[in-house]
Amino acid sequence: MSAKENIIETVEEKPYMLRELKDRDLFPILDIIATVLPDDLADVFVQIVTKEKSVNEVGGMVVYKIVIAVLKNISKVQDDLYALLSDMSGIPADEIPDMPFGTTPSMIWDIVNNAKNTSFFKVLSKSL
Repeated sequence: MSAKENIIETVEEKPYMLRELKDRDLFPILDIIATVLPDDLADVFVQIVTKEKSVNEVGGMVVYKIVIAVLKNISKVQDDLYALLSDMSGIPADEIPDMPFGTTPSMIWDIVNNAKNTSFFKVLSKSL
């Protein structure tokens, strides 16, 4: 048996399923981001507005910084975040904190990493 045949791919089953972002999600997400927005992120948006860089050029960096900022400041936004995650997953907000360790960061990452949500984040970046 070759080394390739010995590789077993494990697929992690997640305890949630998220819907796509919708227009109604804009304001809760803006509230969360405004609460935790890193100061240096403003410089990134200036580059977009001045057309120094395109949204695509800075998109990954912006999304990464936002995710890290939310996770670092989760205590400031936890109620808003759990409400948003509840709306997107159908899981009651008061049950999300008791889910397996790492579920909340995974849910956040899945939201921003979903290709179907790309246009939402492009519009969002213009709003900030």
